[in-house]
Amino acid sequence: MSKKEHMLSLAGLLARHVSLFRCPVCGMAMNLANERSLSCTSGHLFDLSRDGYVHLMPNAKPGKYDKELFAARKLINGSGYFNGLLEELFAVIAEHFGPEPAAPLSVLDAGCGEGSHLSALQAHLESRLHRDVIAVGADLSKPGVRTAAKGNPRALWCVADLARSPFQDESFDVITNILSPSNYGEFRRLLANGGMLAKVVPGPEYLRELRQFLYGRQARRDKDPERTAALFAEHFPDMEERRVRYETLLDPRHLEAMLRMTPLSWHAPEEQVRRLLAQSSFRMTFDFYILWGKHFIK
Repeated sequence: MSKKEHMLSLAGLLARHVSLFRCPVCGMAMNLANERSLSCTSGHLFDLSRDGYVHLMPNAKPGKYDKELFAARKLINGSGYFNGLLEELFAVIAEHFGPEPAAPLSVLDAGCGEGSHLSALQAHLESRLHRDVIAVGADLSKPGVRTAAKGNPRALWCVADLARSPFQDESFDVITNILSPSNYGEFRRLLANGGMLAKVVPGPEYLRELRQFLYGRQARRDKDPERTAALFAEHFPDMEERRVRYETLLDPRHLEAMLRMTPLSWHAPEEQVRRLLAQSSFRMTFDFYILWGKHFIK
């Protein structure tokens, strides 16, 4: 496919689903203009980039996550280390949405990063439910979204701030929020009646061995998942949860990528980082809680 054909394909995808969007500046509805821009009735214009995403975050500032970090995450995600989590997440969502070939399922990954999880979710749900999946990924990071768009042209990708979300009310059947901050007020606004929020938070043993190797007794735990669950339940009172924990042997070739993809290494002693990279093998614990609940409009 030529570059022009690729852009036309992306513009067609955007045109078919332009009703999902609203202007992040004024909140007005959006339309496709000139086959490569989103425009609202007030004249605010947002171009479709050559890489296949739309930047819907006015006055954005450079983030602390760079393209090397997202390249590392893409390598780790593509190497299967998160498959145990994703399989459980797929099952949770599929349990609540049956096959309806005539009705596409709209899915937003809020905090999509480099897009691997949403791309896997789109493919899995289409195969399992035998229905089209309208996949939308949003993240604050331009390098992450650019990587995502290059990897999957079948999804809609945008740089966006969930505090000023560029989507219409009741637009999504499913919102996923994987190891990323939440905005529950926006999630409730964006979910259709009967829609589901599925949030993944780290469990107390997540990357335990990495923390202990780098920081020893000073290793800090992530936020208490019980507090996160309590906050989730305030907004989704029918909350359910499932713990997913497994151990795996990390390929030595992936140690550096694992370090790059997580902020854990940012303040680690250099000597400990060097010692870690010299390991011939390294066993790692992956520990998560999946929290989910449905939203019903009264």
